[in-house]
Amino acid sequence: MVGASLKQLLENDHLLVGISELSEIVGVSPRQLRYWEQKGFIQSVTADANCSRKYRLPTVVKVEIIKKFLDEGYTLTKAAEKAQERLNKMHHVRKVFSKSIKDIQLIDERYTLLLIGDFNDLEQLCIIHDEETDELSYKILPADETIDPKKVLEK
Repeated sequence: MVGASLKQLLENDHLLVGISELSEIVGVSPRQLRYWEQKGFIQSVTADANCSRKYRLPTVVKVEIIKKFLDEGYTLTKAAEKAQERLNKMHHVRKVFSKSIKDIQLIDERYTLLLIGDFNDLEQLCIIHDEETDELSYKILPADETIDPKKVLEK
């Protein structure tokens, strides 16, 4: 099973980032962030007007995507629209992964193994990412087999 902390991270929308931290991470001024919020492109989470703005993780990602599209020459309105489309897709991917990943193993700082849920009673999928070459490979393994990383990595 995936560790509870990874599963919670994939499903958690309650992680908060302050406006200063978000500004520093993304390279967008706090003033721009407040403007984007005023225009309705992003939303902060604040208890009252005297508290500093805080943003949920999906909003942090949205700000990064908006910034990317602005850097590519899109208008703010179009960048926000394209960012929302991408976030909608990411939401579905996140749902699928949070439900289907059974285990993640890091091997020798080079390989990451993702053990995906069973296809049927007999088989399970293992996705192998090679950090060095940035390639993905796939193996179908017996569902009841304990994963031996060295064996899985054999070509």
